[in-house]
Amino acid sequence: MNDPSSVIKQRHEARPSGVSLTLGLLLAPAAWFIQTNLAQTIAAWGCFPHERPVNEPAIPWLQHGELILALLALLMGLTGAAIAWRNWRRTGIFASAMKEQSAIDRHTAPDVFIARAGALASALFLFALIATDLAWLVVSPCGGR
Repeated sequence: MNDPSSVIKQRHEARPSGVSLTLGLLLAPAAWFIQTNLAQTIAAWGCFPHERPVNEPAIPWLQHGELILALLALLMGLTGAAIAWRNWRRTGIFASAMKEQSAIDRHTAPDVFIARAGALASALFLFALIATDLAWLVVSPCGGR
């Protein structure tokens, strides 16, 4: 049977990098934040010119722009979720080795925690991105569709 500490040493090169952990944690929430704020800003410009609401967008590319923004944000969120999932799978080896060893490695424990938090945050914000897209399909930004 392998010594758990040797598993950690052998898999050191398989540890996710700090950039990978950060992207897995923050990419999907950032995609939702950007989509929500940018779409609302564009809709406000297009639907309330001169501070009066209109039935048709004053910006002709408003709906196409919001569709492109939604697709890019969804792609960004999916990328973040994929990175977070990969990080979680890569740190699973370290988590099981730490459990068997009953010792906490000061470098491994934060990586495992951040990878798991990133997977949870990515799943949550991916759901939020999809819900936002569905709301956009149902409700027109200017009131008429």
